[in-house]
Amino acid sequence: MSRQKLTIVVTCTDRKSATPRPELMARNLPRGAVEARARVWTTTVARSQTTSPLIDLYRGETWSQVKRLIATAQDVGFEPDVLVASAGLGLRRLGDAAPAYAATFSAGHPDSVAVSTAETRAWWRTLPRTSAPVGGRALWVLSETYSRAIGTDLLDSTAPNELLVFGGSREIPDAFRIASDRWLRHALGGTTTSLNLRAATQWLTLTRTTDPFAEGAQVLWRDWSERSRHREEYNRKAMVDSAVLEFISGLRTHDPVISKTRALKLLRDSGLACEQRRFSDLFQQAVAP
Repeated sequence: MSRQKLTIVVTCTDRKSATPRPELMARNLPRGAVEARARVWTTTVARSQTTSPLIDLYRGETWSQVKRLIATAQDVGFEPDVLVASAGLGLRRLGDAAPAYAATFSAGHPDSVAVSTAETRAWWRTLPRTSAPVGGRALWVLSETYSRAIGTDLLDSTAPNELLVFGGSREIPDAFRIASDRWLRHALGGTTTSLNLRAATQWLTLTRTTDPFAEGAQVLWRDWSERSRHREEYNRKAMVDSAVLEFISGLRTHDPVISKTRALKLLRDSGLACEQRRFSDLFQQAVAP
């Protein structure tokens, strides 16, 4: 029996299997209009001689959940066609090769490609992309930040007959959006950064014996969610900036390429507290050359 195609769109991850060269770090781009900077960037990426397939380029807990989602889609009977939406590469298939790079749509990061939603959308439109996934069924997993940057363009440039979007933002119609729900983190496990991926995997698992795009799938998800929600209460010890920097330094002594997400998880697992944005700023300060 032939398998039904399922187009899966996921976003890239910060953690890579290699350290990017300086020219492939968005922080080092020349000043100027966002479209001009994007053209400089894409030319530099295209000229790189050291590349890896995307499935091997990305690392970390979030990427492990991408692989789990793909395996689950196969297990329930689909033939996944996986595309990666990346601030550094555009929309690319999982088997495409690319160099290690540092570029993100997240605001306040040293390698942010833009400072506003309008600029991130302009940057995205300048990037190359693989042939648009047209028709059929599609499952997208998008963070709020990436959804704001690329969601409207994906909806305009692709035409899936049926669509499920996990996470996303207000740019995605509620009719096929399953909003992120932090109260499900306890049931789904993992970190909040992989929550949408884990939710998508759980959706496919719950609907194994039915149609994941049918109305009945929404009922199954609602029933499971209502049983599984758990409000998490935290009683962590707050830290001053110098203590956070010292903690990060200690982690990097043992793992020089530890990701920001992993470092924050370890800090919180230790019973300590630091707001995510503040930790992000301090982490960038700690790893700055």
